[in-house]
Amino acid sequence: MARPELILKTIEKNPGIRFREIMDELELKNGTLSHHLQKLERESVLRAERTPRVARFYPLSINEAEIPIIARLRQETPRRILRLLLDVDEVNFSEMFLRIKRSPGTTSRYVTELVNDGIIKDRFENGKRFFSLPDKNTVNELISQYHPDLMDKTIENYADVISSL
Repeated sequence: MARPELILKTIEKNPGIRFREIMDELELKNGTLSHHLQKLERESVLRAERTPRVARFYPLSINEAEIPIIARLRQETPRRILRLLLDVDEVNFSEMFLRIKRSPGTTSRYVTELVNDGIIKDRFENGKRFFSLPDKNTVNELISQYHPDLMDKTIENYADVISSL
């Protein structure tokens, strides 16, 4: 298979993949990958999202609204937060950082990003901040389509919750 097709196939299997991840997975040199990605972008067969430090690549089949969710699912702490919110209807901040096993500072950083991205909702009550996942269906679909291994963990967590009742 020619390099551009292989690159595109890798992006389709792993939407939101970073430049470096493609380079490592396909064992390509920086310049070679850069050349092919630019060509694929010019031909409008993929979408690139660039921030000052990160470039992520998506197939055109990915809906614009799904991009922030897919990008967050590729990060460990946001992925833990989203998995937790799939398992519960609502959780307060103190319980969240304990359940995802991250420091309050790390949890706060990623929760803020998820709220700013519009992926999760927050509300305040009696001096506590609560979080929920308004669109569980979309997150569930994206996990089962691109991260099926996470679905197994969510099912295990759900089984643990049920068995503890």
